[in-house]
Amino acid sequence: MLRMKNAIGSGAARFLVLVLVVVTSASLLTTKARAGSDERKGTAGAMELQIPIGARGTALGGTVGSDASGIEAMFWNPAGLANTSGTEALFTHTNYFADMKINYMGIATKAGGFGTVGLAAKVLSIGDVIVTTEQAPDGTGEIIDPTFAVMGLSWGKAFTDRVNFGTTVNYVREAIVNNTANGVGFDFGVQYDAGWKGLHFGLAVKNIGGSMKFTGPGFEELARDPNADPNAGNRTVSFSSAGFEMPTTIALSGSGVVTRNNASQLVALAAFQNNGFSGDQLRGGLEWGYKNMFALRGSYFGTFNGTTDQTTGEETFKFGSGDDIYEGVALGAGVTTRLGDASRLGVDLSWRPTKAQFDDIVEFSVRMNF
Repeated sequence: MLRMKNAIGSGAARFLVLVLVVVTSASLLTTKARAGSDERKGTAGAMELQIPIGARGTALGGTVGSDASGIEAMFWNPAGLANTSGTEALFTHTNYFADMKINYMGIATKAGGFGTVGLAAKVLSIGDVIVTTEQAPDGTGEIIDPTFAVMGLSWGKAFTDRVNFGTTVNYVREAIVNNTANGVGFDFGVQYDAGWKGLHFGLAVKNIGGSMKFTGPGFEELARDPNADPNAGNRTVSFSSAGFEMPTTIALSGSGVVTRNNASQLVALAAFQNNGFSGDQLRGGLEWGYKNMFALRGSYFGTFNGTTDQTTGEETFKFGSGDDIYEGVALGAGVTTRLGDASRLGVDLSWRPTKAQFDDIVEFSVRMNF
């Protein structure tokens, strides 16, 4: 019986490796230009998919793909959903830059041998936008409120005592006045527990999907056909918008215990993220925890920014702190307390300074396990 279990576990592990190889290869093939190049910056859409959630993950700079668990794992690496015990609920509120707000709510529950299933919704509110035109540069008096939303359905399962696998299906909807764009993207992830000094590894492939485009009444206009009968009325002319791709990323991550005693431990985390539409990034973080009740977190990341020589066509890369929005550092803290014998309540906070033209970003998360 023991040999049979080992064979099943080995087969599951080989299957997961094969799946991730296929998924990674497919995502690379769908990238039309070399990933990590600044030449593709600004050509992707549905960027709300890349806005991180969970104050622990953001305080640690996105290095948590190897050890993320619970609902936060639905964003960072869906394989971590397999580590959920019982039922977990999470709510986060983020004061984003330029007066934008992000609200996220998710719930996940263990479904026996099937694994863990989670459902989440993220809404990015742009706020009131004054409509201007060439004729009315100070505003027409009309105010619009664009909204961008993501609905995610995730599944995670522990295939062996050391290997987790998970996937997320995201439905994306963008609405500006009466024009909308809709799309579906897929995330895949795996986590591996090395079984030595808390060493974990993770791989997450995110936002694999087809192109999106805006449609709606805003692309229709009444116009007169110059070749038609002079007495003929106006006709409806329909225009079409250009399509845009989803922001595909591939993240490799690892974490391990640096020091541990009876009351506390210090964990180091690191990640390399390959971005299909901007420079690749290196990330590092530290988390100090005390008796699973209190945690302090800090992180740093930088980006490889590419430039192309217009004469030779040669592309060179320079590593710089942060990216176009963030300075590169982040800090945070978390408190967890018990509610009765089985339930726990956790509150986390993160702070991310941004470039001079933006307000710093503060995220507040509340999670409950029961």
